[in-house]
Amino acid sequence: MKELERAIERLGGTVYAEGGAGIKKGRAVIFPARLRHRQWEEVTHLPQGRSEAKRYIMFCGTELLESSDYGSRIYSGSDRFVLIWKDEVVYRTGAYYRACLRKITEEEDGEN
Repeated sequence: MKELERAIERLGGTVYAEGGAGIKKGRAVIFPARLRHRQWEEVTHLPQGRSEAKRYIMFCGTELLESSDYGSRIYSGSDRFVLIWKDEVVYRTGAYYRACLRKITEEEDGEN
């Protein structure tokens, strides 16, 4: 097992992702997204460290999101998310997806 895969396995939780190939089960690390701003073409974190409401970042192995696209549902325990975007990151030590998720609240879920 590659180094990145081991880290995700050790630190992550069980996640289910809907996609074109059905529902896939895997491990992922999900955490709140932090606000950022651009200043002179450099991306920096705001000093307050506030989370962006309902936005989360997920790191997972490539097999979990390979058939998922914009709008796919992601499930982690009792939390539900919608996939906004995903980027594949490839290193010598392994490959993974970094994805942006939007959390679905109970009020929003009742509207659908």
